[in-house]
Amino acid sequence: MERIRRGFRLLGASWEVLKADRELMVLPLVSFAIILVVTASVAGATWASGGLGREREALRAVDYVALGVFYFLSYFVSIFFNAAVVGAATIRLTGGDPSIGDGLRLARSRVGKIAGWAAISATVGLILRAIEERAGFIGDLIVGLIGVAWSLMTYFVVPVLLYEPVGTIEGIKRSASIFRQRWGEQMTGNVSIGLAMFLLALPIALLAGALTAVSPPVGIVVGVVGLGALIAVGTALSGVFQAALYRYATSGEAAGAFSTTDLEASFRPKKRR
Repeated sequence: MERIRRGFRLLGASWEVLKADRELMVLPLVSFAIILVVTASVAGATWASGGLGREREALRAVDYVALGVFYFLSYFVSIFFNAAVVGAATIRLTGGDPSIGDGLRLARSRVGKIAGWAAISATVGLILRAIEERAGFIGDLIVGLIGVAWSLMTYFVVPVLLYEPVGTIEGIKRSASIFRQRWGEQMTGNVSIGLAMFLLALPIALLAGALTAVSPPVGIVVGVVGLGALIAVGTALSGVFQAALYRYATSGEAAGAFSTTDLEASFRPKKRR
């Protein structure tokens, strides 16, 4: 129960930062729109080559090339706009008054690092996809576990690449080092925020479902707009939280509405042997 309460406190603290710069929610929306265009383009090319309906076990080399391009472009767009949110949020946390342009300029100044991180992420994604396809149910379990471990280890890569003079590989190592040395193995803060956003999404989904039973077009529009807006808010809040947590992890300073107690409790201390 305390984790849920802490999650809402962290959500509230993130919202206080985001509320001062609500225009930052535009960044996840733009990212989502670009990824939709990329998805449609790659899907169209795949369909034209006859690979769209192919069973996953029968994927050819050309299909993996298409997947690689899709993964890279999607990761690049997502990481770039996430970096813009983190950058702008950090300016706010350090007492500044950021704009969308400030965040985009900072992300653009690190575009080479972002491209490198997107390439590594795409490669890992393809490898996990290959494992999943060839190992069936066991593969799904393995991919899930590896995916969780990879996400935890690389959680701080974006802020590290933004604010530390390291390359992509060093950034991954630095991210893992911050996570491992400072608090250990299990992060709970983002999970709590995710739970809070899920709870907020339930009434929207129920309302959309009820409206769909009466008028499908209206229900679909309400569901898409409502959940889309909530996803944009949630993504922006996650970027704010990531910025605050990185700042606390590297400087020990809590800023804005974030408290030292809640930020430190965002990770479960590593058990001593």
